[in-house]
Amino acid sequence: MPRRATAWVGPPIVGPVDTCVRCGAELGVGRFCLNCGHPIGEPAPAPLAAAPPTTEPGAPAAPPAPTQVRDVPVALPVQAADPTPVPPAAVPVVAKGAAPKPARRTRRSAEPESPTPSRPRTEWDPQEELLPYEEVDDLDGDSPLPGRAWIAWVLGAVLLVGLVFVLLQVFGTDDDGTATDPAAGESSATSPDQSSEDPEEAGSSPTDGPTGVGKLLDLATGAAVAVPDTAPPTTDFDGNLVAYEASQMVDGNPTTTWRMAGDATGQAVTLTLAEPRVVSRVGLVNGYSKQVAGVDWYPNNRRILAVTWGFEDGTTVEQTFAERPGLQRLKVPPVLTGTVTITITSVTPPGSGNLGRDYTAISEVAISGRRAG
Repeated sequence: MPRRATAWVGPPIVGPVDTCVRCGAELGVGRFCLNCGHPIGEPAPAPLAAAPPTTEPGAPAAPPAPTQVRDVPVALPVQAADPTPVPPAAVPVVAKGAAPKPARRTRRSAEPESPTPSRPRTEWDPQEELLPYEEVDDLDGDSPLPGRAWIAWVLGAVLLVGLVFVLLQVFGTDDDGTATDPAAGESSATSPDQSSEDPEEAGSSPTDGPTGVGKLLDLATGAAVAVPDTAPPTTDFDGNLVAYEASQMVDGNPTTTWRMAGDATGQAVTLTLAEPRVVSRVGLVNGYSKQVAGVDWYPNNRRILAVTWGFEDGTTVEQTFAERPGLQRLKVPPVLTGTVTITITSVTPPGSGNLGRDYTAISEVAISGRRAG
């Protein structure tokens, strides 16, 4: 007779169990066998009763009965890394005399209805339970700028502010570089180092007179100059002859000068323009500003302290000066004129010491204006 296969029957298993007492598969995580669903720690089911032989001795054996499959509810395994519920799996019931079919191995997918793997696991596999590293969001995507990149932004902001400041300074000044003094009002405006003592003497408001057209022009260059007197030429320390002609007041070179002997208070210098212009600014260098061989001739000659500017329409404007060798300007109400008269009203005493000279000097005259409209 053929030998019948029977399941092992024994006492309940106590202690750690490595294989299932029912199907012999290795146990994984949970309270049930992942292969057949048998509760872990429970005894194996009783063997089926042997059926009496239906054939006589010597007769051929009947074919084995087909495997019957019934649905056995299986408790949900406890998965530490995957809380997705696993549906019950069909557990084949092996009939007596038939060998159990091996479970087909399936690959675990990310879908919720994935079948329970047939391969028993003894430890947690991170490659199957966790997502790939490339699918994890970039944690540094919103982090601040790396390294020292923020320094470039700060420098760019500082340069932008500096550029705006420079533009405001450029466009906030007059065409000839003389800033308007807001404290002097519209009737009189001065350079930063020169102010009118009496604003009412400056004449009427600029809006009452001609305004002129075009750009601001240098009107002193090329003008004819008439002076009350001229000092004779002298020889400098190098033996060169130095002249003091009136034309040197309008040559654009502050190291050359016109001068006359003694105190020039009350004397007038007249400049005749090439054609009538609308004059709006005047000024002069109020002494001999030449420096040579270590000698400063500005304090060694008389310096002009005040003058009165006169124009053809009878308008007059007084200007006072600081004792420093430089061009000192005055903004006057626009006036249409062909001549400008400089009347010297105050000068300093002569220079002191061995190099002191008793001369009144003007190194340069500046007159600015526009073409008549």
